[in-house]
Amino acid sequence: MMANAGVPLLVTGLLSYFSPYDVTLAEIAAAYLLTWLPWASYRTWYRDERKGIPLFALLAGMYWLSYVLPLFWGSHAVSLVSGRRPLSDKAITASLYLAVAGVVALWAGIKLAARFRWVPLVRVDVCTTPGHWNLLRIIFIVGTLVKVFVPITEWGEGGRQFIADFEKMVPTVIFVIFLRYYLRQRISNLDKALMLLYVFVAVVVGISSGWLGSFVGLGIVCVIIYTYERRKLPLTAALIVLPIILFFQPAKQAFRERYWTGNSAGGYSERVAFWGESSWNMWAEAITDRTGYRSMQLADATLSRLSLLQQTANVMEFTPDRVPYQYGRLYSYVGVTLIPRFLWPNKPSVNDANQWYQVSYGLTLPRELSNVSIAVGTLAESYINFGWLGPVLIMFPLGIFLGSLQRILLHADSGLLFSSVGAVLVPQLLAVESQMAQYVAGLAQQVLVVLLALVPVLKSQGQGRAVPARMVARRVNQSRILRPNTSLQKPPM
Repeated sequence: MMANAGVPLLVTGLLSYFSPYDVTLAEIAAAYLLTWLPWASYRTWYRDERKGIPLFALLAGMYWLSYVLPLFWGSHAVSLVSGRRPLSDKAITASLYLAVAGVVALWAGIKLAARFRWVPLVRVDVCTTPGHWNLLRIIFIVGTLVKVFVPITEWGEGGRQFIADFEKMVPTVIFVIFLRYYLRQRISNLDKALMLLYVFVAVVVGISSGWLGSFVGLGIVCVIIYTYERRKLPLTAALIVLPIILFFQPAKQAFRERYWTGNSAGGYSERVAFWGESSWNMWAEAITDRTGYRSMQLADATLSRLSLLQQTANVMEFTPDRVPYQYGRLYSYVGVTLIPRFLWPNKPSVNDANQWYQVSYGLTLPRELSNVSIAVGTLAESYINFGWLGPVLIMFPLGIFLGSLQRILLHADSGLLFSSVGAVLVPQLLAVESQMAQYVAGLAQQVLVVLLALVPVLKSQGQGRAVPARMVARRVNQSRILRPNTSLQKPPM
């Protein structure tokens, strides 16, 4: 009990003590709750059998990054088209209360989903005979080459979405399968080389494109797989990766201004070198500046990429006095996400809700929407639609959806293929800064693309059926699929 309460209290106290801002007692209390929720959930998972993924702890941790850290170290102002505007303490406090309500509603939904009496028992998995494994390698190589050489902009609306889903999902799922065999020490040197090649490609292509998301997403996927196989979170690896993210984060805007807005040409190596050199110079200036001003600027630039506090506070001040409640209008796209764009080329864009938000709340001029994309997050979007009822009407059902997805794709009885697909989807599930349409858009399509691409290497183990959850738990106890010393068939060396 003391560990559950003491660690969040210590962390919140240290952040408050070293904060350059005057934080109220109410804000500190809300920050403590947002720190306690993920920590207590993680402790509960750690004391248990740890057969699944602590999804709620990870989600709540993302809300901690988005609201608590910016409270103590981020700027309490928001950049609008009219200039930089300071935010009131009342709006910041209300935003923290909304975050607490949203995370609690999410927890309640996930807990309710865990009590459902059935889960689908999937009977399709990857076949590891020599011929099928060689096909898996070929698909992996093709998917990696598509990521490097196939531009998604030349395939039309429908084709672009398919290519994007293919290059994002298919090679990553196969990489995950290889990684799991690697952790079990059942993989050939050829497959190790293919894994290293994919990591190199994913990092270089991502950074040279101006996105840290590919690097971060791949890191999250590796953490999930390690948790599958070792039943513990690799905190040491996370502590190594975090400084790399923080190093590159401040220079992201300079990179995009040069290679996106400025349309400057340059190969992969030149772009990576520019980003690295720019980040190094910014950090060097901050370290040598004795006034501390550059350090504050750098901290604000870094946290602003993670923060939802300023955007949410701006929403609280604008709604409903200047922008009326939308009563669900922003969720209109969610209903058409299951329809592929090649069947409906002119269907509404997933960015419509984002663009409406940017213009209505004074963040972006209409003529600049093609160059700027700003999301307010699922939680604040629920307030835009339904006010303080938003967490109940939106976050609670979202928790049920995520809890159901966790039972289907993130538990031991899912099998090698589907649990690997679930692991690849986790970075998308942790993107709490996305609005609802973008958050859930395409999940079913992404899974379908993976299944279609891997049809040549799949095998059927019988007829799938729904089984009671208590039977799943019994089978998980007997199953060795996710244990370190598993007896899975060894792939060809």
